[in-house]
Amino acid sequence: MSTPAPGSDPNYPQGGAAQGQPGWGAPQPQGHNPTPSYPGSPAGYGAPAGQRPGLVTAAAIIAVVWGSLGALFSLIIMLGAFALGAALGGLIFLIALALYVALLVGGIFVLTGKPPKLLLYAGYAGVAIGLLSFIISLVATGGNAVNGVVGIVISGLIVALLLQPASKQYFAGRGQAY
Repeated sequence: MSTPAPGSDPNYPQGGAAQGQPGWGAPQPQGHNPTPSYPGSPAGYGAPAGQRPGLVTAAAIIAVVWGSLGALFSLIIMLGAFALGAALGGLIFLIALALYVALLVGGIFVLTGKPPKLLLYAGYAGVAIGLLSFIISLVATGGNAVNGVVGIVISGLIVALLLQPASKQYFAGRGQAY
């Protein structure tokens, strides 16, 4: 039986290297990771950006649902208002339609890993328009401001979820600022 020539067998140590030296056929410990990963560290520097926090996912899903429902109803009411000749009402619902589409698109952007700026700004606009709607409804009818309050609460919830420390850390770890 012949012995392998030095360099022809990958398990044969070359140049008198110790058997336990990595790269010379010595077994590596299971689960060994030479680059440690830390939560919140930037992607591309030895650590993944991490899993999206539930707060961010919740904000995005709320925005997608609220934005799609609001866009549908705003579109129907806007078309009806223009058909009846109520141009001012149609214009108001056109603005609402733009807000709901921005919430919908912003939520989809966040779910696909894009920066949250559009969703955050749409949330701020939703709070502002909700407050305006609430005040106009109180002045005009003396009550029945449920839609304004619901808009304030839902848009405010989206903004609050995106401004939580875990959400900010997640986006900062991905290099996305808002």
